[in-house]
Amino acid sequence: METRVPILSRRNRLLLATFLGALFPSASSSAAEPTKNECIAANESAQDLRQAGKLLEARQKLTICVAASCPRTLREDCAQRLTEIDKAMPTLVLVAKDSVGKDLSAVHVTMDGEQLAEKLDGRPIAVDPGERSFTFEAVGLRTMDRTFVVREGEKNREERVVLGAIVSSLPPASAEAPQRGLLASVPTPSYAAFGVGVVGLAIGTIAGVVAIGDHSTLKNQCTSYCPPGQVGAFHTAADVSTVGFVVGALGVVAGAVFWVTLRKESPDVPAARAWVSPGSVGVAGSF
Repeated sequence: METRVPILSRRNRLLLATFLGALFPSASSSAAEPTKNECIAANESAQDLRQAGKLLEARQKLTICVAASCPRTLREDCAQRLTEIDKAMPTLVLVAKDSVGKDLSAVHVTMDGEQLAEKLDGRPIAVDPGERSFTFEAVGLRTMDRTFVVREGEKNREERVVLGAIVSSLPPASAEAPQRGLLASVPTPSYAAFGVGVVGLAIGTIAGVVAIGDHSTLKNQCTSYCPPGQVGAFHTAADVSTVGFVVGALGVVAGAVFWVTLRKESPDVPAARAWVSPGSVGVAGSF
């Protein structure tokens, strides 16, 4: 028994092809080629960008007008301009190191505020010519800002930066902070009183030595009668010695009192106290 399979008519085959084409569009139709007007606009825009020094954007426009769908003459013109752009486009090789000279790769770089690179791997990076501001950032390291003047035609120009470690900043010492140390805490009146005390003690000591010498002379030379002049000199030296020791003692005591009552507060200055007894005078404390 013979079985016959019906054959679709031409009209039905066309309808089926249209239906399948709508369901499964081809790759060529999804990526439409630029039109003639788009090719012309891309070429003109590339020329304006080239004049403005924006070589990266100009190159993107020229890749449009070299498409096969563009007119041949226009396509050849764009190809020539593209070659010129590639020749004029400067490239930089950015190298980052830490403070000990170790290469850094995980470095984020921006140029004129826009991202340029997520890491540095030693490969050249195309940039527009002109004065460009770069910022280099790496985790745990100080950010580095650099400015380079990039010239047309420079190829593989190497620029190195060093990213130092972040140092924790401490608040600056106050200009009004009290000076530390024993002498820094002594008020001015204490200096004056101590000075008077030292001078008085020195004069008393010298006059006392002279008085002792005069007394020894009088004792050895004068058995029954001594000249009034020698006796007077002895008494004068003795009086000066006494006054000197009294003034010296008062000066030391006054200086100690001023120090205790007027000294500047400082945690590093040890405590001190003055003392006076019938036979001595001084300052007590740990220094």
